[in-house]
Amino acid sequence: MAGGREVFVTGATGFIGGRLAERLLERGDRLRCLVRTPSAAAHLESRGVRLIEGDIMDPVALERGLDGVGLAYHLAAIYDIGVVDEAALERTNVDGTQTFLRAIEHAGTALAVYVSTTAALAPRAVRTEDAAAAWRGPFPSIYHRTKSQAHRTARDAQERGLPLVIVCPPSVYGPGDEGPTGRLVRSAVRGRLPGLLRDPARFEYAYVDDVVQALVAAGERGRPGATYILGGEPVELNGFVERVAAVAGRSAPALHFPTGMALLGGRILDRIGRAMGKRFVMTREGVASTAGHDWTHDDARASTELGYEPRPLMEGLPPTVAWAQRA
Repeated sequence: MAGGREVFVTGATGFIGGRLAERLLERGDRLRCLVRTPSAAAHLESRGVRLIEGDIMDPVALERGLDGVGLAYHLAAIYDIGVVDEAALERTNVDGTQTFLRAIEHAGTALAVYVSTTAALAPRAVRTEDAAAAWRGPFPSIYHRTKSQAHRTARDAQERGLPLVIVCPPSVYGPGDEGPTGRLVRSAVRGRLPGLLRDPARFEYAYVDDVVQALVAAGERGRPGATYILGGEPVELNGFVERVAAVAGRSAPALHFPTGMALLGGRILDRIGRAMGKRFVMTREGVASTAGHDWTHDDARASTELGYEPRPLMEGLPPTVAWAQRA
């Protein structure tokens, strides 16, 4: 499909959404971006992006953004694990997605791409035959629960015939990441991790630019009704930290905590953090989210239909670590 389309994007000031907006502009697309704070998107406005000031729960703002566009991307979400604002995650991740889906249905948008996450899907040990179905818990974090609820809502919309493509990235890393993975990278680079787990979870890690390329492809040739799971290099959390540390010229933490002990420590630090307004590296949700489970998935559909080819960690980590050392 040629460039020059009118495209609406939510979450364009976020880690992945910001990269997506830049890529779409490079293609020659004309963008409208929903933003709560226009000053945070001044760099996009200076390049001709039309900023739609408003909140994801604002149907009037969504109507203005969607008017006359043929393609919409929904990335607006809160990705946070630890001591979090549960109401904010519920409002943005669940209610915001419902509001967006109602808006594209009302507007008659030809195609929409919803960016979910593999965290919304079940870990391998409890996965059903439908690997792209939303997980029903028990959830290690509020983020997992709210994104699973939103994913279920999106799948229901597909079944109703809404022209919706769902894309599920794995753990996304890269320069500029201020979320949980970015915080983990910075802590490893600065030698601030107290230790690792004896029973670490297994994840897939994808470089942000590769994920963005898959999102662009989903808007070009994704099949309405399809869910595309994106993979990455599979490695246990400890192996990821060890590789980050090696690239940074450091040693990984030598201590390895039993999961039960780490969970207890996380609960104690959560209480202290809430009282002090301070964020600690170790949290109950953080431990629960990174212990035990295998979160790897089959990305064959994304590879075949979207041309998705995630780069190896040792190609993506050097620029990521260099950014973390400067940040």
